[in-house]
Amino acid sequence: MSHRKIPAIRGLLWCFGAWKNFKASPQPVFSMAMWLSLGAFLPVLNFFMLFLMTVFYGGVISCLHKKVNGERVSLADFFNGFKALPRFLSLFTVGLPTMLFAVFSSFVMLNALGPDFAQSLTQTAQPPSKELLETLLPVLPGIMLKLLPLGIVISWIVFLAVPRSMLDKRLGLLALWDAAQAVFTNIGALLVFSLSIIAAVMATSILLAIPVALISSTGAMAGILQTFLLIFISTFGWALYLNAMYIAWRDIFASDEIELTVAEKTPATTQIEI
Repeated sequence: MSHRKIPAIRGLLWCFGAWKNFKASPQPVFSMAMWLSLGAFLPVLNFFMLFLMTVFYGGVISCLHKKVNGERVSLADFFNGFKALPRFLSLFTVGLPTMLFAVFSSFVMLNALGPDFAQSLTQTAQPPSKELLETLLPVLPGIMLKLLPLGIVISWIVFLAVPRSMLDKRLGLLALWDAAQAVFTNIGALLVFSLSIIAAVMATSILLAIPVALISSTGAMAGILQTFLLIFISTFGWALYLNAMYIAWRDIFASDEIELTVAEKTPATTQIEI
């Protein structure tokens, strides 16, 4: 089925729906999101996660779809995107815009910030000097404002293309094309969704200000505790984001027949294996 146009308010309802779904059945999606967080933060693994993130997204999306249909799910579903070569290649292709944007934005920032900043990045054992940071800080907002609109649009396209590829079995490039068309048809809903995420991030930052200040005063343990807190918050955010991704796919792409079939099932319990 082609995409449908939905009201802009649906973008906000994706956030509420994601929280409702997560609260009703947090496992095993939370466990999968934790592996995503660890992969993103750990050295070496974060390099591979840049290339394989959308493949893992596909596994989580398939898990959510199985739960809605009353099927048994397990942590092994996290790797569903790797279980068939066409599926893997399709999901990998969906992630290409994100990879290309990361490379492009790196070149833009290095070109704008100059050779001193590039040289400081190669000196991993030594943080950038105070003088260099004072020079860079006035430049960074302008660079970020130029890159942000493109980054947001790419994130929207990937947000809709992953379930389109995983659940609708669309080839990677076709899934991206479908998602791009759906984005410009439903830009209101996606804008509301993004603004809701920004508001949630700001509210979370305010709520965590006191705990972070207390952690900073713990001395040698501060770094470890801050890392654990960051991983937990990242895991929670990923779990909600992926639930919202699935709900958005259902709103924009899922056929009326699929929605009716799922609504009629309404199983009493969902079996979950960890």
